[in-house]
Amino acid sequence: MPYHPDAAARLQDWPMDPKTIASYVDPLSVTAGDRLRVMVTCHVGDRFKAQLVHLVCGDDRPRGTGFLEHELDAALNGEYPAREQPIQPGSFACLHGLPGFDAVSFACDLMPTTPDRPRQTILSGPGITLETVDGHLVLTHATGEIRLSEPVSKDRWHRVRIVGTATETVLSCTTRGLTPAEPASRECSASASFTATTSAGDWYLAARDGVAGFNGRIEAPRFEEHGRTVAAWDFSRDMAAKALPDSTGTFEATIHQHPARAVKGARWDGSTQNWNDDPAQYAAIHFHDDDITDAGWEPDIEWDVPADLPSGLYAVRLTTETSEDHAVFFVRPAPGARRAPVVFLASTATYLAYANQYLSFSRNRTPSDAYFLARPEVGKSMYEYHGDGTGVMYSSRRRPVLNLKPRTLMWSFNADTNLVAWLERTGADYDVVTDEDLHREGAALLSDYAVVITGTHPEYYSTAMLDGLEEYLRDGGRLMYMGGNGFYWRIAFDPDDPAVIEVRRAEGGTRMWMAEPGEYYHSFNGEYGGLWRRLGRPPNHVAGVGFAAQGFDGGTYYRLREGARDPRVAFAMEGVESVDVIGDYGTQGGGAAGEEIDRHDPALGSPRHAVVIASSENHRPGMLRVIEELHEASEPDPNDPDVRADMLFYETASGGAVFATGSISFAGALSHNGYDNDIARIAGNVLGRFADRTPFEYPGD
Repeated sequence: MPYHPDAAARLQDWPMDPKTIASYVDPLSVTAGDRLRVMVTCHVGDRFKAQLVHLVCGDDRPRGTGFLEHELDAALNGEYPAREQPIQPGSFACLHGLPGFDAVSFACDLMPTTPDRPRQTILSGPGITLETVDGHLVLTHATGEIRLSEPVSKDRWHRVRIVGTATETVLSCTTRGLTPAEPASRECSASASFTATTSAGDWYLAARDGVAGFNGRIEAPRFEEHGRTVAAWDFSRDMAAKALPDSTGTFEATIHQHPARAVKGARWDGSTQNWNDDPAQYAAIHFHDDDITDAGWEPDIEWDVPADLPSGLYAVRLTTETSEDHAVFFVRPAPGARRAPVVFLASTATYLAYANQYLSFSRNRTPSDAYFLARPEVGKSMYEYHGDGTGVMYSSRRRPVLNLKPRTLMWSFNADTNLVAWLERTGADYDVVTDEDLHREGAALLSDYAVVITGTHPEYYSTAMLDGLEEYLRDGGRLMYMGGNGFYWRIAFDPDDPAVIEVRRAEGGTRMWMAEPGEYYHSFNGEYGGLWRRLGRPPNHVAGVGFAAQGFDGGTYYRLREGARDPRVAFAMEGVESVDVIGDYGTQGGGAAGEEIDRHDPALGSPRHAVVIASSENHRPGMLRVIEELHEASEPDPNDPDVRADMLFYETASGGAVFATGSISFAGALSHNGYDNDIARIAGNVLGRFADRTPFEYPGD
């Protein structure tokens, strides 16, 4: 859902003031000896306090699991001077150190996407600016101005030229026709009797003096003087690079805040859908005035992680006289240190995909909600649209992520703290690692663990992550898939900056926006994007279940199936033999099966020997089957047998095993009745057996 222009007005819809302190950390995952940097902004006051806490549960709702954190002694604890650190969103390119021009000439291909805005900066340099002003191209120089009479067209390619001579400067724009009904081209030009001289210095694309302000695509910028090329850039080269040399090898352009690369350019003719095959057709960069992947704040706290800090979930609690914030981070075990038998794999890639999701804050019920509505410059999630209507393809942790904190909506990160609380309650010996760690290290990260526990919603996976998890299972590992809608979208990490991820929402899928035709391949690594299911690696191959339905109008229960009496799952069902219905309770919609649910389906790759222990039933009308399984428009079937969550177990040929809950809401039922319930009992039984390294016997297919 896009950011609403009236979002600030929603601040009046609920009596909640924005918090006055915000933060983020870098890096997000640390180990002994690493330096943790905490970036803080305070909008009120001149001091703030910091306190290290072990974070157990972030659910502070009256009927929730219950907020819990433990204060720890640490050198970082104390009082600090406060300051306000601004965020300046918007992507741009800086063209460094260009020489002075006696009479500058410039050309580029331009596709504006919000030309109706009052002012958009296309190019700026020492003493000169090219902009759209109310849709018209305007060249402003210290000695004169040129304005074209015809406006530029939205989403159309234009060839823009500035030609400078000793006596005059000419600005022209040629608009290219899009359909057979239009002229092949249309030109508009104007001139003025001034000489466009400039001094040496930096120039900017899509920005004025480093302050971004343009929505649209720019391709092939070229500077000339007296008919000689001075500098020119080909943006089809090095799609993931942030620094690009020009064609002469003399100058360099640096790209800031991750504008979209690997997008269709002025020469795209539909003959290819893959930028890897013909990069020249993808030589444009799409800039947005709301791109943000690095807030650029300075650290207020720097702390070296001590060797005796156990692996786990932590935060630096930051407080002022009026507000509180938590700078969350994860501590993984140090290289060579003892590994616990159990590891919780924090879904940090998914946390970034949902980072600052509008739907998480739009009700304005917490100070974090109000902060987001008041300060949209913190950036959007991958579920939003940019201001020009294009989907947000990049997300980063180097900015305040207001839902990567406790006391927020019970979704994604905060919902996962229910699992951390359960692990703490069971007394499990466990470590914590993150998606970013798995992407970097692969199966080696997991190889020493008897069992891997996922979060409630491990939706976004890179190829390296999925390869690593599958290799771990092939080597005899055990997986407890504790959620739903897992292993769904393929993502790519920035090869030079793992703080940033990219998604291309190709073809089908339950999604808030669709990738543009011809733009289904990631810029970071050239891989085809979209659903893992469409890429031939459905979640069913790993979890035994795959995404079936989505609905947010309440949860429901599971009914035990015949498989619950199978001797192969007797270990899991100990103490649960005398009931037929389980999980008719929980903090997430009142039932253990809800929100997003997965089913067992051999046709989609689920193991045929899997034991389905229980299946949900009696879902409410809002639980709708996933769109990728619907081949025509039709009324939802309230009795659709494929709309269900399946809880299952299966063994692998290497002595390992998988347990799947098939439901995001499952973790919300664990704490019911003080953790004395059938859901917690089954999960605890599975955890105990999976932590026992005795191999499982493979029954065959």
